Amino acid sequence: MTAAAAKRPWLPYVAPMAAYMTIMLVQDSKNVLWVYPFKVIIVAGLLWVFHNRYVELRPSFSLLDVAVGLTAIALWILLDPYYPKMGGKGDIFDASGHWFFIVSRVAGASLVVPLMEELFWRGFMIRWLVKEDFKKVPIGSFTLPSFAITVALFGIEHREWLAGLVCGALYNWLYYRRKSLFACVVAHATSNAALAAWVLWRGDWKFW
Repeated sequence: MTAAAAKRPWLPYVAPMAAYMTIMLVQDSKNVLWVYPFKVIIVAGLLWVFHNRYVELRPSFSLLDVAVGLTAIALWILLDPYYPKMGGKGDIFDASGHWFFIVSRVAGASLVVPLMEELFWRGFMIRWLVKEDFKKVPIGSFTLPSFAITVALFGIEHREWLAGLVCGALYNWLYYRRKSLFACVVAHATSNAALAAWVLWRGDWKFW
């Protein structure tokens, strides 16, 4: 698989996201207890297989990353009652008492998903839209089309499309401001961890 990645530089960025979205097609409220942990394990495994390819992930930290992450998820929650969601109301799975699922969900949402999504959206897609040979595009390079298209697609990816648009714009802004992919991972992880805390505190399972 790593040999294939050498010939296809996009593969390490796309494969984890593709696996996640493919498994999502069979996930529903009836099988989520075992499908979600399976999905997290598969994606985490792919990220590990390709981890040497993610040279853009240079560790850094700023309180701005955390602030953007908290702002994004606060808006996600506040906007929720005021717009229709993609696919209607959808199934709500009450995870009360299902502790293995809850632990895997928190770990997946806070650690695996932010890394997977940021590698795809701001490690690959936002640069590929600038130039097909995306590895030659420096992190933080701005063009209006790449900004707008990634925000739009990030919104469409989520059932909560309006909140997704807002979060996509905020993460893109941080990407340009900090010129750091790792900063976006920190912000995204902060958002998802804060949302997990909200869900568990309030029992607001519709966000899961």
